[in-house]
Parts: sequence; structure tokens; C-alpha cells
Amino acid sequence: MKTAAEQIEFLEEHSSSEPSKWREKAEWRKANRDWLRYSQKIAIVVALSLEELNMSQKQLAELVGCSPQYVSRLLKGEENLTLETLCKLERALNRPIMQKVFA
Repeated sequence: MKTAAEQIEFLEEHSSSEPSKWREKAEWRKANRDWLRYSQKIAIVVALSLEELNMSQKQLAELVGCSPQYVSRLLKGEENLTLETLCKLERALNRPIMQKVFA
């Protein structure tokens, strides 16, 4: 069993030199809670649609006219989508998204 001094030394060796930003991230999530909830619901609807259609994120990105990285961010539920993007997603997936979000 390690001594307290050895445990402290181990933690100091493996800690990051940059301060954690968890507090700022938590405050941001709290300040943006309302639209984040919608974004997360949209992400679930889109992810389920992709699975049902056997469509990849890359294929969706091509149909929507955006990057695969953007689709990835969208599926994380932290993207503040525009109405234009929502319409493009509905068109690409050929199904209503917002009706499912508000159902």
C-alpha cells in the first residue's frame, strides 16, 4: 500500500498543468438549458432515423450540404440549429423531425 506522500506525488505527476474548465462548462449548460433540451431531442430523432434508414453520418452530411463533423456535433445534442438546417434535415431524411420532438 502506498503512503500518503506517494499517493500525492502520483497525483501531482498525472495532473494536468491547465486548470479544469468544468465550472465554465456547467454554467454554460445551465444558461443554455432550454434550447439544449430541444437540441438533444432532435439529435435522438436524427440518430434513430439514420439507423432506420441505414444511412451514415457522411451520407446525411452530403444530402444536407454540410460537413460530417457538423453532423457529428448535431448528434451530440449541443448544436443550436437554424430553421433552415432543420428543414434540410427533414428533407434529407424524408420525415418530420419537429413533430416528433414536440410529440
